[in-house]
Amino acid sequence: MITGYPEDAVRALRPGQRVYFQGGPGECAAFHDALRDNPGLSNGVELWSCLIPGINTRDYGALPGNVTLTTFMASPALEASIASGRTKLNVMPYSEIGELMAATEFDVAVLHVAPPDRDGRCSFGVASDMPGLVWPKAGRCVAFVNERMPAIPNADFIPADAVSLGIPINEPLMTPAVSSRPPNAALREIARLCAELVPDGATIQSGIGEAPGAVVAALKLHRGLRVHSGIITPDYVQLAEAGALDTAAEHVTGVAWGDAAFQAWLPQSGFAFRSALETHGHRVLAAVDGFVSIGSALEVDLAGNLNLEWRAGRRISSVGGAPDYMRGANASAGGLSIIALPATASGASRIVPKLASPSIPGDLTDVVVTEHGVARLKGLAGRARAAALIAIAAPEHRGFLERSLG
Repeated sequence: MITGYPEDAVRALRPGQRVYFQGGPGECAAFHDALRDNPGLSNGVELWSCLIPGINTRDYGALPGNVTLTTFMASPALEASIASGRTKLNVMPYSEIGELMAATEFDVAVLHVAPPDRDGRCSFGVASDMPGLVWPKAGRCVAFVNERMPAIPNADFIPADAVSLGIPINEPLMTPAVSSRPPNAALREIARLCAELVPDGATIQSGIGEAPGAVVAALKLHRGLRVHSGIITPDYVQLAEAGALDTAAEHVTGVAWGDAAFQAWLPQSGFAFRSALETHGHRVLAAVDGFVSIGSALEVDLAGNLNLEWRAGRRISSVGGAPDYMRGANASAGGLSIIALPATASGASRIVPKLASPSIPGDLTDVVVTEHGVARLKGLAGRARAAALIAIAAPEHRGFLERSLG
C-alpha cells in the first residue's frame, strides 16, 4: 500500500470522475477538509455518498469549486445545496440504495478503514453498509487508515493490497451530541408498552430517534433476543450487559453510532457488520422468524399512512430503511412492525386526519404506539382503523380527529 497525505486523495481527482465516499459514522473529516481546502483540485468531480440525517451535517454540495453531490436522504444540512441544484437527491429505500451502489461503477472509492490486521484486512469498522458493495468495481481505492477506527473482527473489509493509496490518520470518529436528558414520562410509557409487545427470543431492529432508543433500553429484562438492524446504538450495550441478548447468536448490523466507549466495545460485542444488501434485503428479512421492527414517524394519519419526511413544509429526512423493515416484518413468520411516537409535538397532534403525501402507505403499518396506548391496525380498515388511532391520540385532539371523519 502506497501511503500519502489527505491532499493527495484530492490531487488525483479529475473533472468528470464519479467518486464515492463513506457517509454515516464512516464519514471522514480529513477527506472533507481536503476538498474544502483545495477547491481547484476537485473541480468538476461528481461525489456520491449515502449521507444519513441526524449523523452527517456537512454539505458537500456547498463546497467551494465546481463539485456536485448525489445522495439519497434529505436533511436540513443539505437544504442549501439541494436548493442550488448542486446536490441531487435520489430518494429510495435503503435496500435499493445498496443495490444501486453495487451496480454503479466509480472511478474512485474513498474509504475510511481500520489499520490492516495480521491477515492484511482493513475493517470498515463502524460503517460497513455501503463500502463493501462499492470498492470491488471502483477503478481506484483510496483509504484513510484511521488508528481510532475499531478493527471489528467480523466486519466487511478491503484487503490492504487492493488499496491504491493509503492515508494514515489519527482522528476521532464522529459521535452523537451528548445529551444528559433522560426519557420523559411519555417516552417511558411508550417504551413500556412497546416492550410488552416484544416476545423473548425475538429478532429486533430499531431506527434512529428518541422513541426507538427508549424502546430498546426497555428490553433489558427480556431474554434470548437477537439483533438484525441497520444501525445499533449504545442502548444495545445495555441489553448485552443485562443478559438480554442471545450469546450463541450472530447479531447483524451495518452501522454503529455512539460515543468513544461504545466504539471500544464493538470489537468484543459479537456483532457482525455487513452491507445494506444483508441488513436490509427483503429475502433476508423475510426469512427471519419473529422479526420485530421498531421505528418511528413524524406523523400518522387515520388510515395508518406515515410521514417520515416532512415537517411544516420542510423536507427534513427520507424514508431510509423503514419500508424495508416494515415489509420484512410483515413477511416474517411471527413478525411485528411497531411505530412508536409521542402523541404530540409542540402541542400539535402527531396523529392527523389525512396526509397529502405519505412516505409509507398504511397497509404496511401494523402497530402504532403512543403514551396513550396501542393501536393494532393489522386486519382493520376504514373507520375501525381510524377509531383505533383516535383512541391513542392525545385526549385534547380526539374530538377534532373524530369530527374530521365526517
